[in-house]
Amino acid sequence: MTPFMLRVAEYVGADEDEIDHIVAPMPATRISQKIAASHGADKQVAIRSLAEQLVCEANAVLGHASDHLTLTDETLPDELAFEVGFRGRAARVSTTFADGTAYGRLVGDGFESELPQELNSADDVPDLLMRLIIESGTPHHTVNG
Repeated sequence: MTPFMLRVAEYVGADEDEIDHIVAPMPATRISQKIAASHGADKQVAIRSLAEQLVCEANAVLGHASDHLTLTDETLPDELAFEVGFRGRAARVSTTFADGTAYGRLVGDGFESELPQELNSADDVPDLLMRLIIESGTPHHTVNG
């Protein structure tokens, strides 16, 4: 199992009394800022690619089809976006392009902010997914593996 799969398995396999002490991690974010379109596209693709890999890893551990993470791409003319969902909660990661610049954005359950925020990098995707899982109140069951 990968380190991320072990992280998911540890949470899913936790005793009920341990669950109260598990804090959902907050992925590292920064205030959204305009950057060169090519850099914005590279960052979005890296984040999206890792999200797909980690969603597959988590779903292999979660086992029960009703408890699987979802990943949905959105196709818009000037935006690359995807949404990761779990048990009624979701986070949307997007990059909008205009006039040779890109602007990243993270929105969703548990990610409210007065100023627009974006993930720092693809390295923050594991915490994003774990936050969705933990804050969704995952039922605990035997872990696949």
